[in-house]
Amino acid sequence: MIVGIHQPNYLPYLGFFDKLRKSDVFVIYDDAQFTKGDFQHRNRIKIYHGWKWLTVPVEKKHIPINQIKIRDKVETEGTTWHEAHLKEIHDNYKKTPYYPNFEKDIRRIYEQEYDMLIDINIKLIEFLMKSFDIDTRIVYSSEFGFTSKSTEKLVDLVSEIGGDTYLSGPMGKDYLDLQLFEKQDIEVIFQEFKHPAYQQQYNGFEPNMSAIDAMFNTGRIP
Repeated sequence: MIVGIHQPNYLPYLGFFDKLRKSDVFVIYDDAQFTKGDFQHRNRIKIYHGWKWLTVPVEKKHIPINQIKIRDKVETEGTTWHEAHLKEIHDNYKKTPYYPNFEKDIRRIYEQEYDMLIDINIKLIEFLMKSFDIDTRIVYSSEFGFTSKSTEKLVDLVSEIGGDTYLSGPMGKDYLDLQLFEKQDIEVIFQEFKHPAYQQQYNGFEPNMSAIDAMFNTGRIP
């Protein structure tokens, strides 16, 4: 059984869903420490002259992601952050081939109010999974209550789930203690994700945008 583990990013890119699709069980690492400036509260969309960050305003504390609160009173030009994000998405994707197919659902998500970052991140991940027809089983790391850290916690999670293979991101080669996996007879494989090229709105191609870019332009994972 292949187990993938990843933090619950905001509007994740295609590589996140590639890992999800290749896993038998996927662990949302919701009690990992929040990292300021990472993709946990922001991501990028394609715009007419390149790309743009969409950032959720949050209380930037060194606490688990599932405890991070949204600073909902922050406004941009008189609108809330979620109104601003929805407007950016609509304005930049309304002419893409598949935006009409998903507009109702994306509006429903952004027209709600959220107190916690984890809540909107999971709503968007579930929406994209459904849109990409991915039915991998999802569990949450916080459900297990492990107090271990780093590689040890990853090993604990995979073992508890009953996995015999851990699917790591490519950067795992730089920080994982592989001997800890070997001691538990867990094979480690590394994700090999090559970003696909596809027809985007506006000229040129920008890789590594939020997966909504591929969804609105192609209607599927390219």
